[in-house]
Amino acid sequence: MTAMNVLLRAGRLAALACLLAVAACAAPGGGSRSTTAPGANVAQLPPLPTSGCGIPAAEGTQTLKFQGASWRYIVDLPSGYDKSRPTRLILAFHGRTGTAEKVKTYFDLEGSTARPAIVVYPQAQGGWGGRADRDMAYVDTLLARLKATLCVDQNQIFAAGHSMGGSFVNDLSCGRAGVFRATAVVAGGIGSVRPCQGEVAAILLHNPKDNMVPYSQGITERDKRIAQNRLAATPVEADAAFRCKRWGKTGIADPVVFCDLPSTFNRKRPYSHGWPDGTGPTIIGFFDRVTDQRIQLTERPPAP
Repeated sequence: MTAMNVLLRAGRLAALACLLAVAACAAPGGGSRSTTAPGANVAQLPPLPTSGCGIPAAEGTQTLKFQGASWRYIVDLPSGYDKSRPTRLILAFHGRTGTAEKVKTYFDLEGSTARPAIVVYPQAQGGWGGRADRDMAYVDTLLARLKATLCVDQNQIFAAGHSMGGSFVNDLSCGRAGVFRATAVVAGGIGSVRPCQGEVAAILLHNPKDNMVPYSQGITERDKRIAQNRLAATPVEADAAFRCKRWGKTGIADPVVFCDLPSTFNRKRPYSHGWPDGTGPTIIGFFDRVTDQRIQLTERPPAP
């Protein structure tokens, strides 16, 4: 790739992240109002620290006992992590044949964010979502552990997943909406949790030619998020390159963005079920924008 192509590609990805960040470049500040009514513009909350603030943090592979089994997870701390500063937390879920170690190499979430973020990669027990109630209860327990051992901003907790991990994030979007500020799903299938509780900002990316998880399942989950967030049915174009559309006006607290991914954007080789180039920056750009547009988290799951 020539130097000029590298520059052009970098510019395209930056523009894409900006566009998908719910018109962040076109409407700085979001026109905040002090309300949480559907469709309203709202203000960013101050950081909400956890009990782990002030405690020295450990990173790398760790284990957590849950329901008689040892569950692994990888903690990646941002450069210059400050144990006294509440920090954004992203949970990143692998697919059916993936592992926490594998997706850490290509999700590109750490390298895409200018804001400090703790990224945690949980390892499933036989795949995410096969036992949704158990797996969501584990996430509750894991979050309790992370909040007790890390300085987390509870107003900036996010989830992202690919394939089966994306299907599980759809479950979290429905059953734990009040825990997560926003969720991101790439090539995810239909979640099993009903009914949905609360609202959550969401970005979903799916290739119409996906040969593993049908595109129709992505559409189903998109429509569930639109209904869950009580958004108008008419979208606006958010990006031409990734073929994305946004439901919800510019500055809305909980928008839904859906992208028809072309195979040509996949890294290494065209693959209709892959994680395309530019996905990490796009997801982080979306998380950045909605962070500035939420006034409160209204729903909480039962304590683990």
